[in-house]
Amino acid sequence: MSRQQDEIERLKRLRDQQLAARDPLAKDRKVFQDVSRRHKRKPFTLKNILADFQAKWMWMLVGGLIGAIAALATILVFQAKWAEYLGIGMILFGMIIGRLSGAVRDWGDEDWGRK
Repeated sequence: MSRQQDEIERLKRLRDQQLAARDPLAKDRKVFQDVSRRHKRKPFTLKNILADFQAKWMWMLVGGLIGAIAALATILVFQAKWAEYLGIGMILFGMIIGRLSGAVRDWGDEDWGRK
């Protein structure tokens, strides 16, 4: 009986070794470890948050803010109903110009392989 038990134990060890050698999740675990090692967590600051945005969205926001400042100045200078409509148009125009210039910047980054 002892010899048969030894043979059963040897076959169990052999089976465990074979299963460990072809573990389907081993490769995934290694990939996840490599990714987590490369991408360390950045501190939660406004600068890091804004750096993660694409340029087209950031520049659209900047264009909208510039348009809003120009619209506010126009509305304060001219006290008329058409000044409000002109102000809305300035905001939209600033957003469109900002979006286009940000998209051009993103395209340039893609061409040169940055970011």
